[in-house]
Amino acid sequence: MKVEKLTEEEKEEKIQEGELPKKSVRQKENRQLIWFFVIIGIVFMSFLGPYFYIQDSKTFEYAHIDWAIEDYESLRIYHGRFPVLTNPTVTFNTYLRTDPRENNIETVGEFVDFDSKAIISMSPEVDSCRGELSRVMLDLSSFLKEGLGVSEIVVGSTVQESATNLDRPYATCDSVQGKTLVIVELGDESKVVQNENNKKCYTIYASSCADLTGAEKFIVKTVDDIETMLDEARAKKQEQ
Repeated sequence: MKVEKLTEEEKEEKIQEGELPKKSVRQKENRQLIWFFVIIGIVFMSFLGPYFYIQDSKTFEYAHIDWAIEDYESLRIYHGRFPVLTNPTVTFNTYLRTDPRENNIETVGEFVDFDSKAIISMSPEVDSCRGELSRVMLDLSSFLKEGLGVSEIVVGSTVQESATNLDRPYATCDSVQGKTLVIVELGDESKVVQNENNKKCYTIYASSCADLTGAEKFIVKTVDDIETMLDEARAKKQEQ
């Protein structure tokens, strides 16, 4: 159906007859309609704005890992995701209790030397822990196996007598060569140290059975150091 376009005179005639509203009325109605949509938009953003801000503040990138903050009743978890270092097509998930950006404990060395076989060796004091530190042993094992691609992991002891009694390998930085060795001990302060003479040996010192910061720092720093090393190698290759 073809709509006939009215001339200005015809419009004025229809306005006089009441068939069309006056121009001032139409303009007022248009302004009211515009303000209606503006107000709706402001109300809409007042609800969604804070939601998107909160969601955005709960995600961040740190140490080559994508993080999401997850809250569960009285517990806050830092959920990290990164490609498995031996298979970039697979994603590894780690769940920490400490904000990785605020975990500033001392570390010594570059955590880039690892072997396909590993030992997690505990001191008798750590062995007797029943706090959070005992749980994080599972996280360390999962990280080494699933995150780094270590094919074999066994539990050892740092004391010969305990190793014999528990039927475990005696494992210290001096006694083990050619394998990844992660030692967990209680100490005066939390820190993670790479052995100078055995680069595949790392010692995690925890201040108590409830201290997770050392083990969590080891995970984050290892990913960061290895990814940094790989980035530098790729950059050099492109320059050649």
